[in-house]
Amino acid sequence: MSGVPNKGSHQSGLWLWSGFSAMRLIVALLLGAFVWLTVWLGLIAGQLGKPHADNLWVREAYDLKRTAAEALRGERKVLLVGGSATMFGVSSPQLSEALGLPAVNLGVNAGLGTHEIPRQVDDLIEPGDLVVMPLEYRLLLWDGIPSYVTLSWALEHPQALLHWRWKTLLAGLWSLPLDRVLGGYQSFDPNQLPLGPYGAHRLDALGDQVGTAGELRSAAQLAALMQLPPEQYDVLYQESTLGLMVWERWWQRWRTRGACLVVVPPPFMFVSAYETDRYSAFFDGVQHRVEERGVRYLGHPKEGFFPVEAMFDTNYHLTAESRVVYTRWLAGALRSADLGCLPGKAQEDAL
Repeated sequence: MSGVPNKGSHQSGLWLWSGFSAMRLIVALLLGAFVWLTVWLGLIAGQLGKPHADNLWVREAYDLKRTAAEALRGERKVLLVGGSATMFGVSSPQLSEALGLPAVNLGVNAGLGTHEIPRQVDDLIEPGDLVVMPLEYRLLLWDGIPSYVTLSWALEHPQALLHWRWKTLLAGLWSLPLDRVLGGYQSFDPNQLPLGPYGAHRLDALGDQVGTAGELRSAAQLAALMQLPPEQYDVLYQESTLGLMVWERWWQRWRTRGACLVVVPPPFMFVSAYETDRYSAFFDGVQHRVEERGVRYLGHPKEGFFPVEAMFDTNYHLTAESRVVYTRWLAGALRSADLGCLPGKAQEDAL
């Protein structure tokens, strides 16, 4: 019956054809992914090291703060290291008067990341200096996932990428916005950029943020503060260790150099969610996690809590009035901690 089609042969042919089609699809997808990745990496590589408007205010702020610290080269001093919680939260003249040592505020932007912030201040730290670190919780307990600010800074300063783990690099490649990469190819005139709320033009000679009186906060800023959801630090950073490992290496370096180091709670906006058992466990554990890395932690994170009315424009930025309150607490904690690195009179006055 040669005229009757062979059903089994027909089905076998369909199976082979479908298998061949599936294989071609897989190959095409893999080839497309390879081409996409090659183009993406090429775009990134082509603008590495080029300045970007994102980072201008950070560079200018660090230039001002470094100048202030360099003016005290060879003197014992207090160096305040951290992000913008430090920039907004500490009054350098008030702290200097309380401790009997000149103070410089080196806080800029926590978004630069756990690798870069200590690197920016490393060469300013000298024997006998007191390094006070009101580190934001993401900065202190980083899990290796880079923020947009971290990525933007690293593209302009590619040497930073040499210190990143593969997890951080892959997360960066996945989340990096196309417009930031393309922006690296665009030139800009720094003198033509609008002056924003942050930067050297909003700092005093010691690096403290100015223009933050409560009366200058707009109704929109206050409304935005009141609508901020609680952070998810208890979920993200309860078990993270990478940030502490990075800080530990810098802390060992600075202690070997002869500096005196302390970590303190940053000023931070309180919301009721931070009273839950899970969040209480997170805050209660911060001191131990720092001190097992060999550095004193003064106080409890809750001592840095402030109500929404005390904040200026973010949950880490105090108003000028609240900065006085936080600095008073900070000075008292430092003077009563028996650090052994304060002038005799300041230590005696605390007793």
